[in-house]
Amino acid sequence: MAKEKSKPVQAMDEVQTSVRPFLKELGFRARARAFNRITSDGITQVIEFQLARFDPPGTHYVGFRQNLYGKFTVNVGVYVPELATFAPPAAGKQPFVHEYDCWIRERLGNLGPEHVDIWWDLESPHEQAAEVFHRIERYAFPFLAQFETRDAILNRWMHENSNISPFDRNRQRMACAIILAIQGRRDEAKSILSALQREDTRRPPTMRFRDISKQLGLGELEL
Repeated sequence: MAKEKSKPVQAMDEVQTSVRPFLKELGFRARARAFNRITSDGITQVIEFQLARFDPPGTHYVGFRQNLYGKFTVNVGVYVPELATFAPPAAGKQPFVHEYDCWIRERLGNLGPEHVDIWWDLESPHEQAAEVFHRIERYAFPFLAQFETRDAILNRWMHENSNISPFDRNRQRMACAIILAIQGRRDEAKSILSALQREDTRRPPTMRFRDISKQLGLGELEL
């Protein structure tokens, strides 16, 4: 006998049922809470619904942690197969992709004008489905379009001037090096990895960039 679904799960199913025809018409296929669409360049675009986990009754929350039971959010991701093989989990090419497999990830709320992580209440699933529908169309699709091809990713990240952390900037540069190497632009890829290795302030420096260079068949880095 199948276990009866909780009210939040049923409401989450209603939200997805309302949004599914819209996403299906645009080329997305669904599995569980995730939707995948593959671009002409073999990049997978991901939209995934996330239901807040259940905390047992009487749970006390410390500090800024909130009780999100009965709420949901939407995650947006871009999956580039060659990037996944160089970052945990080493997924490589997958038949179906979840947002947590993606190198490029964002929350739907953060893509909107508020730029905050939004968790919607499931008390009124039809109203929330309309809100999510609107936000996916207005904010998620333009975000995904920025990373629709490898050339688009390179054009964006090779000339990134936004105010991001050094960690994120280096991560973007490493991604560009991997994509360039796969495209056969070996000298450009090796130049980026060599620069990253030289800029590594850890003592002793990490071997990560050297290892990636060897895996890509670029040989020893110029230090």
